[in-house]
Amino acid sequence: MKTNRIFKTVLAAVIFTGALILSGCDIGGEIIIPSGATELSVNVKADDNASDTPLDVVVITEAKALITDIQYERERDGLNQLHHTGPYVINLALDGSLKELMSGYVVRDIYTKAKFQVHKAEDGQSISDPEFKEGSEENKRYSFIIKGTYNGAAFVYKSKKSMDIVINMNSSSNINLKNQNLTLVFNKTGWFKNGSNVLNPNLPQNADMIDNNIKASFKKAFVDNNKDGQPDSN
Repeated sequence: MKTNRIFKTVLAAVIFTGALILSGCDIGGEIIIPSGATELSVNVKADDNASDTPLDVVVITEAKALITDIQYERERDGLNQLHHTGPYVINLALDGSLKELMSGYVVRDIYTKAKFQVHKAEDGQSISDPEFKEGSEENKRYSFIIKGTYNGAAFVYKSKKSMDIVINMNSSSNINLKNQNLTLVFNKTGWFKNGSNVLNPNLPQNADMIDNNIKASFKKAFVDNNKDGQPDSN
């Protein structure tokens, strides 16, 4: 009798452990066991097809973001499904090539929106790139960093603004295979622009407009399983 109880206890522990391994975190943090899950990678690319030249007023040589949370909104009920919590530091490729942000498991479903939170480091949070956190003070933590030259002189633009980027995905965003990829697209040409006017990245009064331009530059996401930077036909 005692042996039977021990066997049942061990069996229950094995089943529970297996469930944790196969499950994902659903809405509200509930544990679910999906019939199948997709290993989803997320890549980022620039689609402006424009290279900065030394003659440009602003030449961007490096851009990187601190992303703290990624969510996907599903079609059938408009609720967020799954959270990939960071922080993730991504150095954006400026030449149009793909740069992987992260990969993780998601429940198979049809998704209509991708949501990315670009957020400065929290106090006490460890960040792999020290440039995003130069001290414990609020004004020494950053969410987005751009380096380059303005009229030939080097500059570093550091955004302190948190940005919730919500992107409508294309109609073919059915996540239903074993392995899939989403590509997130941005356009850097308008970061330091106000219409046709160039914004000086060194002037504090330009920060709000530059931050808004950065947020608006992330404009679309799509299923891109062959990772060619173009939406898959189906």
